[in-house]
Amino acid sequence: MSWQERLRDLGDRLTSGEITTNDYRRLSEEILAEADAAAAAAAQPEEKPKVHIPVSAAWEAPSGEMTQIVGTQDRTTVVNTSIADKSAEPDGPAT
Repeated sequence: MSWQERLRDLGDRLTSGEITTNDYRRLSEEILAEADAAAAAAAQPEEKPKVHIPVSAAWEAPSGEMTQIVGTQDRTTVVNTSIADKSAEPDGPAT
C-alpha cells in the first residue's frame, strides 16, 4: 500500500470516528516521515564506475589541467610617453 493510500485510509478512519484527531496527526506524521525517508534513499546518486587513466597520461596532466606554451620569445616594450600626453601637445600627436 502506498503512502497516499495509507493517508487516505487514515482520513477515512478519522471521519468514521474510529480514531481521534490526535491519533490521526501522529499516524499521518509517521506515514509522511516514512515516505520522506524512502524518497531520500531512492534519490541517492549511484556510484559511477571509476575510469582507468593510463600511467602514461599521469605525467602529462597530473592536476587535470594542461598549460600550453604559445611562444618562446619574451618581448617587453617600454613606452616613455603615453597617448594622453601626445594628444595634449599643442602641435598634436607626433608621428
